[in-house]
Parts: sequence; C-alpha cells; structure tokens
Amino acid sequence: MAEHFELDIHQYERVERIEGEDGNFQVYTADRLRCPRVYGAKKAIFATGYYDLPNRLNVPGECLTKVIYYYKEPHPYYNMDVAVIGAKNSAAIAALELHWSGARVTLIHRGEGIHSHVKYWIKPNIENRIKQGELKAYFRSQVVEILPDSIRIATPEGEISLKNDFVFAMIGYHPDTEFLGAHGIIIDAASGRPYTNPETLESSRRGIYLAGVIVAGMHTNEIFIENGRFHGEKIAAAIADSVRR
Repeated sequence: MAEHFELDIHQYERVERIEGEDGNFQVYTADRLRCPRVYGAKKAIFATGYYDLPNRLNVPGECLTKVIYYYKEPHPYYNMDVAVIGAKNSAAIAALELHWSGARVTLIHRGEGIHSHVKYWIKPNIENRIKQGELKAYFRSQVVEILPDSIRIATPEGEISLKNDFVFAMIGYHPDTEFLGAHGIIIDAASGRPYTNPETLESSRRGIYLAGVIVAGMHTNEIFIENGRFHGEKIAAAIADSVRR
C-alpha cells in the first residue's frame, strides 16, 4: 500500500516539536541515530494512539529491569515465577500464555475478580484456570514493593511475600497529553478528550488534526479499527477543502 501510493515514510524517527502556523509548519524530528531533521508542512495530523506511555505502579522497585510494561511473548519465562498485575484483556491474555508456556503465574488485581469486559472466549478460560488451581490469583490485593527476587503484596488477609523473577504490569496506558498540550491542543480535564471539530477532526490548534483512539480521550472503547479508519477520510476531505479555498 505504501509503495502503491508512493508514501514518503520515515521510520524510527521521533517528532520532537512542531512550530509555525496553519499553512506553514516546521516539523522538528530526530532519527534513530539522534540526527536532527526539519520538514515543512502545510497541515499536520497527530495519530499517536493511546498506548505510548504505560501507567505506573508507584511502588518501590518498579524501575527494576524485571518489571515489564509491554507484554510481547511468553517463551523466555519458562520455569520462572512471574506475577501479572491487572485483570483486563492484556493481563488475562498474558497470564494464560505465560501459564501455557511453562511459567508459574500469579495474578494480582485490586478488584473483585476478572474484569467483566474481558473478551468472552478468554474470561471463562482464565477463570477456570484459577478455579482449578493452575493459576494463583489474589483479588482485592495490590503490590506494595518489588524486590530483586520477590514481591510484597497487601491482601485482605494481610501482607505476604512471594518468590518472583518477573513482574508484568498490565495496568493500562495513557496518551502523551504533555506533547499535545505543548502544541496548543486543549484537553478536557474530566474526560481526557482533546477538543476536535466533529466534522473535520481539526484540533484547537488550527491546521493540526487528530485521528484514531486519541480523539476519544479516556473513553477508548468508543473508537475501534472499524470506525477509526474513517478518520483519515474525514481529515483528507477537510484538508482538500481548505486547500481549495
């Protein structure tokens, strides 16, 4: 698709800031070797998603290298004692795959049980693994400290210590609102939703448009691939109309 439409794509290049105004932006970036680059643009579209920054545990030891915020694959953790924190889709999938790959898994969640929004074919699976004792789960509990070879957990029955090799903190993510705010994009404090014109998806900064799940703020369940894919069409039409005028 990229080759067919001859898209000029710069991979592994981070946008540091955008200066200028509608019709005359300067985009300052740094490539993977940290070499600075500058591009000119008439318009800009932010499609940064919602999962760029992981939520933190805010407990001692969370910066240890054994703490993982992005789950990728289970196989390196065979025969390891691992803790999965959370009880939504990411946590449930990680716990199951780690278990199937031979890790000794403990699930820890501050709520009453596996979240009701977990996908219908995953929820009974992990609940049955817990019921059968294949997975250990501590609900209404939370990690209070992470140590190199163990973790401390506050449970309804009191504090306990568990042997531990790795911690998977599957507790959610948040968008880079600081980046958005630095570019003059107004964000509603209550919902986390940035202001956009619903007809064009232009933000409060003229000439900068927003696309994808970032448009929904904290209400990430409002936008999926099925409806988010129409954002590009809407923005393209708005930009084409603006250029014609």
